[in-house]
Amino acid sequence: MPVLRSFAVRGVVEGFYGTPWTHDARIEVISFLAARGMNAYAYAPKDDARHRAEWRDPYDSAELEQFGELAAHGAAQGVQFGFAISPGLNIHYESATDRRTLLRKLAPLRDAGVSWFLLLFDDIPMQPGLAPRQAALVTWLHAALGAASLTMCPTEYVGTHPSPYFAELGSGIPPDVDVMWTGPTVCSPNLSAADARGWTRALGDRRVIVWDNYPVNDALMTGSLHLGPYQGRDPDLADVVGGVLCNPMTQAHASQVALGTAMDFLRDPDCYDAASSWARAIVDVGASRAESLGVLARACSDSPIAEPATLDLVHRVDALAGALDGPDWADEVRVLRAELTAARSTTDAFPDPADPADPLAAEIGPWAAALRRAADAGLAALRLIQAVRPVAALPAPTGAGAVAGETCGRAAAPDPEPAMHSAFMVLYVWKGARADERVVFGPRFSIYTPVVQMPDGAPALDARAAVREDANVIDRLCRIALRAYDDWRTTAAGAPLQVVVDGEERGVAADGTFDAGRRSIIVRQGPISTRVTAGEALPFSDRRLA
Repeated sequence: MPVLRSFAVRGVVEGFYGTPWTHDARIEVISFLAARGMNAYAYAPKDDARHRAEWRDPYDSAELEQFGELAAHGAAQGVQFGFAISPGLNIHYESATDRRTLLRKLAPLRDAGVSWFLLLFDDIPMQPGLAPRQAALVTWLHAALGAASLTMCPTEYVGTHPSPYFAELGSGIPPDVDVMWTGPTVCSPNLSAADARGWTRALGDRRVIVWDNYPVNDALMTGSLHLGPYQGRDPDLADVVGGVLCNPMTQAHASQVALGTAMDFLRDPDCYDAASSWARAIVDVGASRAESLGVLARACSDSPIAEPATLDLVHRVDALAGALDGPDWADEVRVLRAELTAARSTTDAFPDPADPADPLAAEIGPWAAALRRAADAGLAALRLIQAVRPVAALPAPTGAGAVAGETCGRAAAPDPEPAMHSAFMVLYVWKGARADERVVFGPRFSIYTPVVQMPDGAPALDARAAVREDANVIDRLCRIALRAYDDWRTTAAGAPLQVVVDGEERGVAADGTFDAGRRSIIVRQGPISTRVTAGEALPFSDRRLA
């Protein structure tokens, strides 16, 4: 199918706070994403001191050689490499000395093959009269760089409508200098064409490059991996903005899952399917370990652009919670057990600590370990649910394994002391899981930075969106199990067992046996019940039926 439209600029801005990527990681990411349509890579790590805090200091010859390698490797892959500098913390905008220093810093990079530069003024204090001073510096640098292209990031980079700063900045910079924007907020859950039009109008209808803060996990988000697919972006943005640069996580190899899906969208937004793109990216990044990576990705797919309620396990626990009032709880427990058993095994593929020669495992091993602890708690919760349900075994159906003339089933009520031990086990392993600060299966307490724009253009915090708490699905599952234990203890414990076959109650002998006569029955104790089908095992082996 032909591509109807693409974003002109499709790529990555390595613009996070934290340890910058290695040179080898940048080479690998450029190669991986170029095959998916990426055509731009901007170097802008905040914690490279010579990019920001010590911007006046030059790079040495070895570093300049590496920048040249990145530019050449990108060019060979159809990717333009850009170098960003962020002098806004202490530059004297009108100083001839600082301007000469800035140009001396960039000239060797240009000589090394870098043809695109970015001048960043983000994350610095706002001051009166800042916009015209920045515009004058941009105009001067644009002329001084000659044929090299220039993009700038303003100090106000969120919002959708005009402000005095935007008006002065937009009127003062050259028309062919692109301006960066993160959307309605810093990590925008949604980006619409309408929002982008508002921003471009505020800047005097100049070309905008979206600095998309996904899947970044810096600052207050270091406990999270953002492994979910790219979503919430309007395909019609392609008609409004000049392009999109995604800000990745500090984990270069793990970032390729989300970035792979982003490049699929940016290359062909009209035909993008998030689910299929995500599946392909997991296979490509995980290779022989794709199944385990997929389990971890499902547990780490919430982010600023995806609510915890979208997690796969949330829907499964919802189904279990709805089934506990009836006899069919075991089906939902089986499904959850399979997922949590797989989650528990991710450490086999991604151990912690990992072999240094295995960079993907080194990056995500700590989350795999956290996932194992969370899965242990979830599995303990599921065992407790079974422990406080009446259970039964039916004779094998006619055919292989059947015993001639056997028609008796056997039922068992919950055993109070083992059930209590199961409840204690939930408490113990749940406490261990909660002690881990790494986020898997949803946050317990996470903080984001949803800076938004006031009607007058001033910045503000969306306090309601700043905190996500009590959104961990393992916590919810453990609470459900403990509540199920209390419900059994207070409403059903000690009540006689009943077996219902085709709507007819059957007597249960003192040893638990009863006349089965059918392939499916319901066993009850008080208001709690279980459907049992011949030949179908319980979710967990149960010594009550041994």
